[in-house]
Amino acid sequence: MAFGPASQLGVGLFEDTDPIEVWPGISSEDAEAVIRAVYRQVLGNAYVMESERLAVPESQFKLGELSVREFVRAVAKSDAYSSRFFDKAPRYRVIELNFKHLLGRAPDGFDEMKAHSIIWDEGGFEAEIDSYLDSDEYQEVYG
Repeated sequence: MAFGPASQLGVGLFEDTDPIEVWPGISSEDAEAVIRAVYRQVLGNAYVMESERLAVPESQFKLGELSVREFVRAVAKSDAYSSRFFDKAPRYRVIELNFKHLLGRAPDGFDEMKAHSIIWDEGGFEAEIDSYLDSDEYQEVYG
């Protein structure tokens, strides 16, 4: 059992959540579970209001037109993500949160943070997001 702020709210930390696998022909219930898990991971366990949900990418995912990775990308590039993190925090804090939300880990050190800051400078925030999702590490960890 997790002991921390999340346990006081009656919700477990990410380590308490079993991995969810997606196969062709996924049921609508399982697809909804994946969608909820993506929102929870990418938006940092924040409550997502109905108006913040991404109706088109959700529908595309349910129809098999978007992979989980592309749905994660849509959430990470959304106004909901930007307004919660990108617009409200210093650059290195945003990069740290990107690591946690998109790779499930903290950055390895300042050199890794600096490398992502350079990506951000050269390509903007969307390139920064893409750098995680298009990485070999993401492929190895999440498929």
